[in-house]
Amino acid sequence: MYQLKRILVCVDLSHMDEDVIRYSSEIARLVDADTVYFLHVAKDLNLPQELSEKYQDMLAPVDETIKHQVQLTVDQYFGEVKNAETHIDILEGNPTDVLLKYAKRKDVDLMVMGKHTSKGKPKVKHGKIAELSHCSVLFVPKGADIKIDSVMVAADFSENSKMALEQALHFKDRGDEVTVYAHHVYTVPHGYHKTGKSFEEFGEIMKGHAQNDADKFFSKHDIDSGLCEVRYSLSEDDKVHDELNDFAVEKDVDMILIGSQGRTQAASILLGSVADDILHYENHIPVFVVKKKNANMNFLQALLKI
Repeated sequence: MYQLKRILVCVDLSHMDEDVIRYSSEIARLVDADTVYFLHVAKDLNLPQELSEKYQDMLAPVDETIKHQVQLTVDQYFGEVKNAETHIDILEGNPTDVLLKYAKRKDVDLMVMGKHTSKGKPKVKHGKIAELSHCSVLFVPKGADIKIDSVMVAADFSENSKMALEQALHFKDRGDEVTVYAHHVYTVPHGYHKTGKSFEEFGEIMKGHAQNDADKFFSKHDIDSGLCEVRYSLSEDDKVHDELNDFAVEKDVDMILIGSQGRTQAASILLGSVADDILHYENHIPVFVVKKKNANMNFLQALLKI
């Protein structure tokens, strides 16, 4: 697991900015970040010509005005963050393209952005950023508590799970009494009835397989299973994301962590069917998509021609 030393905080001049910056300050403290970038991407930074001509002695350039506004909030929450340099940039262009290029150019380890929701549906395509980014991405909803007392890792006992669990255990190492849940959701395959067993009976069989996979996972990666609480739940309608979200809400966790190595088939399935779905829920739980840094850079470079 790579260290989160260089953080990029995305601001969009919405009501979310203060929450995102405030939360980012705590993350920066927790991981001992040494550089924090704040970026706002505008489609157009030019004032209408008639306004520029009429008030040329009164109006400051748009980028300077925005930078000043962001600086006030940064100073409020990052004033006491030790050893972390802060930089504010205002750019224009396509937000997604500019964000991804900037993150790569600055070699950031973590992107932090607001998780906008409206009746359970995101206003922005969070999943696209999570999928295309070369590094991990943390989505912060409005009203998120600035504490990490308990976290939930979506565990399928793959390499993806390993990265997410390692990040969760790193939080546990740095915090006091942090509870880590490794939650695995299993399903019953279609056609189970052909075996002559009931749904409940086959569910117990699948749970047994999941427990065996967990034992092999912890042994293979030399991870002490006693450092986390492994939980299992059966999804009767194959909606894994519902089970994960319900568990996170029930336990009132402070963060959900989901692993992805990059633009591989498995990672795309994970991001498409789990992480992106979890980002739709309207709650106050941040979602951390943990990625293997630069795993998808060949694809990203081709896409953005970096």
